[in-house]
Amino acid sequence: MLKRPYPVAAGLMDKQDFAASMIAEEHNSFGRQHTEMLEEHFEEITRNDHSRKVAAGDILRGMLIRGRLQAAVFDVFMQLCLQGVCSLSALEHPVDWNYRAPEGTCLSWILRMLYVFGCFRVNWSSVQENWGIRPSRRWVEYDAPILWLGTMIGRSFTSLDVVFDIIRTTNQLGPIHSDSLTQLAEGFQPNEAWKADINLNRPQRWYGSGTFAFWLPENVEACIIQQGFDDAAMALSQDFYKRLERTEMHYAVFFDINRDVFDTDVQQGERDVRDWISEDA
Repeated sequence: MLKRPYPVAAGLMDKQDFAASMIAEEHNSFGRQHTEMLEEHFEEITRNDHSRKVAAGDILRGMLIRGRLQAAVFDVFMQLCLQGVCSLSALEHPVDWNYRAPEGTCLSWILRMLYVFGCFRVNWSSVQENWGIRPSRRWVEYDAPILWLGTMIGRSFTSLDVVFDIIRTTNQLGPIHSDSLTQLAEGFQPNEAWKADINLNRPQRWYGSGTFAFWLPENVEACIIQQGFDDAAMALSQDFYKRLERTEMHYAVFFDINRDVFDTDVQQGERDVRDWISEDA
């Protein structure tokens, strides 16, 4: 596990300066779309240089948590595309982060189905407490990854049954909450007439992700997707993991973690979130 106490005072100011520079870049990159996502105090402390330095440790903890969840979601969607039940073309359009799918629609069913998986059922207050993030610096909810995945599935699925069979067998999103699955099956069945809609949840223009430290691809240039799956997936993966690995590097420096520890952590499947997030589901 990569949870660490706050570093000792020696060299702390240098570490704070090093982290604050990267945090500022992330803050400036996430866009200006006004969203209803409950970022609360977490995003606020990334807005100015002083709070970025003072709260650097907690910001890095939060970025690592968010990055690991996004990595699991990203890998699941890539697997769906690799197996031909979804398409990378879904990534060509931006996402409306304020959209609320009407009850009874295809997207609302997809989202409710995703919510039966453990990583989307976590108690975020408990997760952040376990990682040592102070109460005054926490977020309330973090729905951006599930909305992204649900949107991309809804835009490009060939068979919802096969999509969720694959998601279940990958086991990257944590265990299924059986009671929630039973309730969904009894009260809301998918409509056989539903078809993928490439324009699903598409805003008129793109303002950015609208949430801090969010790296899942959207509004991707068509020329990247048209390269074919292998080349496109490689380009998308390089861009996503470059930002995640930069966060991991800053986290490791700040908390004095050897790079070999991170490499072992990744090899043992820590990035798929099952080991550290399912316990709070």
